[in-house]
Amino acid sequence: MNNVLASRYDLIGYFIEIIIAQLLFFYRGEKKPYYPIRFFLSIMGGGAVSLMVGIPWESSDTLVKFIILLVVISCSVFVMRVTFRGRFGYIVSASIAGVAAQHIAFKSRHLIEVIWFRNDGSDDIIKHILVEVFVVFTIYVVIYLLFARNFEMATDDIRSNIISIFIVLTCIGVNRLVADHANQNIYYEVATGIYAIIACFFSLTIQFYIYKWHKERTDVIIIKNLLSASEKQYEQWKSMEEFTSIKIHDLKHMLDRIERLSKEEDVRIPDLNPLRESIDSFKPNVKTGNDVIDILLRNMVVLCIQQNIRFNVVSYTEKLKNFDSMSLYFLFANAIDNAREAVEKVEGKDKRIIDMSIKDFGDSVVIHLWNYFEGDLVYKDRLLVSKKQEEGHGYGLKSIQTMVDSFEGAMNTSVEKDCFHLNIILPSK
Repeated sequence: MNNVLASRYDLIGYFIEIIIAQLLFFYRGEKKPYYPIRFFLSIMGGGAVSLMVGIPWESSDTLVKFIILLVVISCSVFVMRVTFRGRFGYIVSASIAGVAAQHIAFKSRHLIEVIWFRNDGSDDIIKHILVEVFVVFTIYVVIYLLFARNFEMATDDIRSNIISIFIVLTCIGVNRLVADHANQNIYYEVATGIYAIIACFFSLTIQFYIYKWHKERTDVIIIKNLLSASEKQYEQWKSMEEFTSIKIHDLKHMLDRIERLSKEEDVRIPDLNPLRESIDSFKPNVKTGNDVIDILLRNMVVLCIQQNIRFNVVSYTEKLKNFDSMSLYFLFANAIDNAREAVEKVEGKDKRIIDMSIKDFGDSVVIHLWNYFEGDLVYKDRLLVSKKQEEGHGYGLKSIQTMVDSFEGAMNTSVEKDCFHLNIILPSK
């Protein structure tokens, strides 16, 4: 009877260890309303089921024990499903990663006991508990640093999930065979333990790196589409600027004629200088050495005027001619669009400002853009982004980082009170 109770409580320990391991991968996930209550109730329910299914454990064969373990694992998936938001595929992906982490910790602890404690004749329960706590804690920290801290529940790729589930369940099944039919051969137990650890690490690697590769490939496709859209936008703005330039030239010519006629006819007219300044503001004298960027900046100034935003831009370089124009256009357009989106939400008229400076720094070009903002900013992939971007509504600074990397440059962002700063340095080749 005592062995039966011990086995049932071992299943509870197994269930709790899996839950802790799964939380390593779920901690960044979006929680459901009243999640503490949901978590507590689902834990109690899962624990009760684990106790119930553990009743026939001692009298069961290997297959039945394997099924019991599957039931306990299913209970842990249920807890995550009840507590966290996400499609079922997301939940399974992170849950199976937690099961793999728990199995790595379990086999590591077993290997230590087999190698170091087998022949010392000790049956000290306290020592075994301390070893288990230390090993589990250490392995979970390693798993967190290698995989969990960068794990995002953003994909439920069925192929990688199936492969990972198959590997982990195979490890658990083999472990049951070893435990139930061990031949007391230390080399046999060590070999199977190492096999299980390697296989589970392989499972985590599949989930993490295939997901990363899939995400990066998706990002590349999206950014290529955005680049294509930028090219179309540039062609439209180029045509619009040519039309605007003609009209501005005509207006200036008309003002000159009015002033000339007023002198000839000795007719007093209002001061036309404010009107000239207003016309000149629609075509600021910005020279960067790159005609494409010059067109972009001039059009952005006009766009900001329409939105009651003051866009100040100064350029102390002509080195931008050394860069791929469309990639540079994409970089500048995204940076300014991000700033416009932030400043649009600012209520104070004196803070609806965007400042950009472009200047030489040795053989490089330094771009500094700052603007006011309101609301909260969060970090995502080590970049400051808005709540809107964090929820997945656009690529924002991530696309800028991609372009900067393509130029072999560097960028950083910072916040000073209610001012957002973007700094970019591009080596001129």
